Amino acid sequence: MTNPELKRVLTLPAVAFIAIGFTIGGGVFVFTGIVFKITGQALPVAYLLAVIPVFISMLPIAMLGAAVPSTGANYKYPSRMVSPGLAFVGIWVYGLASFVGQIPLWALGCAEYARVYLPDFSPTLSAIGIVTAIFLVNVLGVKLAAQIQGVFVITLIAALLYYSAKGLLVFNPDNFSNMFQKGSTNLLLGTALLTFTYMGANGIIELGGEIIKPDKVIPAAFFIAFPVILVVYVLVAIATIGAVPAQTLLDAKEPLIFVSRLTAGKAGLFFFITGGAILALTTTLNALFIVGTKSALMIVQDGLLPAWMGRLNRRFGTPHIFLTIIWLFSIAGIISGFSLETLAAYAALGALIIFIPIQIAAVRLPQVYPEHYHKSRFKLEGFWLWFCPSVGILMVVFFSIIILHDLKSPLKICGFIAFIISGMIYYVLRKKYLGTKGIRLENLKSHEADWGS
Repeated sequence: MTNPELKRVLTLPAVAFIAIGFTIGGGVFVFTGIVFKITGQALPVAYLLAVIPVFISMLPIAMLGAAVPSTGANYKYPSRMVSPGLAFVGIWVYGLASFVGQIPLWALGCAEYARVYLPDFSPTLSAIGIVTAIFLVNVLGVKLAAQIQGVFVITLIAALLYYSAKGLLVFNPDNFSNMFQKGSTNLLLGTALLTFTYMGANGIIELGGEIIKPDKVIPAAFFIAFPVILVVYVLVAIATIGAVPAQTLLDAKEPLIFVSRLTAGKAGLFFFITGGAILALTTTLNALFIVGTKSALMIVQDGLLPAWMGRLNRRFGTPHIFLTIIWLFSIAGIISGFSLETLAAYAALGALIIFIPIQIAAVRLPQVYPEHYHKSRFKLEGFWLWFCPSVGILMVVFFSIIILHDLKSPLKICGFIAFIISGMIYYVLRKKYLGTKGIRLENLKSHEADWGS
């Protein structure tokens, strides 16, 4: 069970771009219109409030990334500090739900936006082409993938700022009259929904083994990404409401596209849809491929998956077998005809499941690895060591209840439970098999881990 030797090639700009690209996905295009109907003109305030609990819950993750940087950290932290079984099942569920649900969802979303200009193209074939292209880029190396991510993110931010500037040029302050007429309850509900638009940056801890000076870069990337994302979101919200009367905006099917048509002209609309909506989805897809294999490599290292699955390409140093598996599962999801809305809910639940063990691991860090904790450049102490993870756990529980309630169908809920049970069964069987080879997974928590990898 040797550790895969990934190359340290990622600098602060690259990691910050990955964090931003992972966060600014399709959410800002979808949720802006939805939440406007709930909060009315208080939408910018909802965006401002939504960032607070998410950012607080990211601080324990930044602390772990600085103190004990590691590839596949979403698995490695809880497996060493909480429970190997809990860590494995969390990654198992997240992987299945993301690769079969989330990646196909974003790929088909890209394809649908592209149909604005290419209406005769098959969304299914376009989605397959998009996923295949991103797969090939990631096989060629994480450095290339990160460089492309940087270009994509710069273009995406430029498109959103362009949209905001065009909207602000026709800004009408009267559109913000009666700003809080929807009431505080609606404002809180809208804030809760918008927290989803700030999720994703935690994925950068998966890259600890490929980041140059991760103890400095990981916390810095969080502190760079969140202000950038917040400013972009608030500007988009202000421009959207300021450009068009409230009732007109409520009647629009796609508010951002509607405002862009009014303010930017054909060329501007093309830039916004292509450089904004399509690239928002593409950057998220690319980030999923970049980080999607990292915890799997650590699971191979621990023996919970066969060693052949973790082989690295000799030329590019990339986990080509795992990338191929992700690609195959994603293609299966695209052509399956499954309800992508349901699978997207599964993906969100999977991401939430692995969030709780990470928060617990952060609380346990000072006791389990005190030397790493005290030497860390960034750490939470005293009240904050308990407060920040508690906010993260409460947020996860709250949103899990909302998502499960939204699923409604007992069959759909049972489908998610089946994901969990399948992972538990595999873990028990694999643990028993490893036991016959003299390997005890319980020992993972008692040995000093190689946190430099």
